[in-house]
Amino acid sequence: MSDADRGSGPLPVAAFFDIDKTLVNGASLLFLARAARSLGIVSVRDLARFGWKTVRFRKHGEQLSVLDEVRDRGMQLLAGQRADRLHALAAQVVGRMQPRIWPETRALLQAHLDAGHEVYLISATPDFLAQELAATLGATAGIGSGLEIENGVFTGRFTAGTMHGPEKGRAAVLLMADHGIASADCYAYSDSINDLPLLTAVGTAVVVNPDRGLERHARSAGWRVLTLDPASIRAERRRVRAASRAR
Repeated sequence: MSDADRGSGPLPVAAFFDIDKTLVNGASLLFLARAARSLGIVSVRDLARFGWKTVRFRKHGEQLSVLDEVRDRGMQLLAGQRADRLHALAAQVVGRMQPRIWPETRALLQAHLDAGHEVYLISATPDFLAQELAATLGATAGIGSGLEIENGVFTGRFTAGTMHGPEKGRAAVLLMADHGIASADCYAYSDSINDLPLLTAVGTAVVVNPDRGLERHARSAGWRVLTLDPASIRAERRRVRAASRAR
């Protein structure tokens, strides 16, 4: 995108929000499994087995091996479902997630929207769920792990690598390049050390209730560390507004 195409206005700014344990208190895939059970898509036994895997996720954090195990089992449970049914399911899932969305990070997301920034949810969760949650929150878009659909039916496989770790960083860099957004002006929010590729791809990295590894890195790098208390979030919202006015 050229300067002439953009006109004389300020360049766009993007803010990237991780979902699980950054925006939502819990694992989005567990909400998905529970909603699928209520519709008869999965059995009680399947849900119980899946639940144990998500307990491990919540206890041990986003260890890649645990996350992969949770993700793969969840996708196996949904294999054979029609794509249109999965999209209908997403609305139920987001409804169940609403009470578990951190009000503080939701307010911070809204502060970016109020400042005229583009806001992207970016997560390893399936793309149809990331998109539904983004639409509900008024965000620009949701970026998740792409599902392989053949003849209108989900195969149980992903189209490419899970939207996690390096994939998040690559997706954010590509999006900023495609939209003519200067990375130095952008923000990223996450709780996990695995999201360093995303956090280091932008000019302002902010960690939210971080795991121990990410907190150590953030302190060393001089990044802001948010604990989800009102004063911390109010201060961050003021920074977002002040930075927007200064552009």
